[in-house]
Amino acid sequence: MFTRSLSILLSLALFAPNAAVAYFPEDIMLPPPVPTLFVEEEPVATAQPPPLPAVENIAYTWTGGETIKRSTFVAAIVRRLYKPSERCFPKLSESDYSLLARDVPKNATYGIDLCTAMRAGLMRGYTDGSFRPNAPVTRAEAAKALAKAFQLATDTTDPNEWWSAHYVKALVAGGALSADADLNGPITRDELSKMLWTVRAMKKA
Repeated sequence: MFTRSLSILLSLALFAPNAAVAYFPEDIMLPPPVPTLFVEEEPVATAQPPPLPAVENIAYTWTGGETIKRSTFVAAIVRRLYKPSERCFPKLSESDYSLLARDVPKNATYGIDLCTAMRAGLMRGYTDGSFRPNAPVTRAEAAKALAKAFQLATDTTDPNEWWSAHYVKALVAGGALSADADLNGPITRDELSKMLWTVRAMKKA
């Protein structure tokens, strides 16, 4: 019964029409977790942002200039912002991760992170029912995820506004994102590290 109900909820929310090429969601009709900034305190006055740590159980190798896969991005962000007890909901077993999107395998190492991100409205899939875990995450996608996670901006109800416009504006205003950045281009590890470091400073200000 739970699996069937979950499938219906996800189907209604994940694959609703959206004008964005790659888009992130409204909350998916489940109680969203509240980020507790589950990371070590870092000095805001540091000249350079600290490196983004490796994510346990995710098979990848990256350097500062490399792009970041969507699966790696969601794992890195969720595991830095949410305590294990606040991630997703306990009744979703590993064998049910494939319900999140048609190309998310059962027992996916990032499954619990993706579920948490979907509940919080940070990420979602595409209109064809896929998540595309190996596709690079774009600057616009990262901007929305971080702006929502740190409560720097909320979802817009303006149908004429580009899906990530007000999230991008919030990050540009705080110096987390360059005003002339290629928003549809893939973000690099160094850029994400700086963005995460800066939005944390914005939240503390």
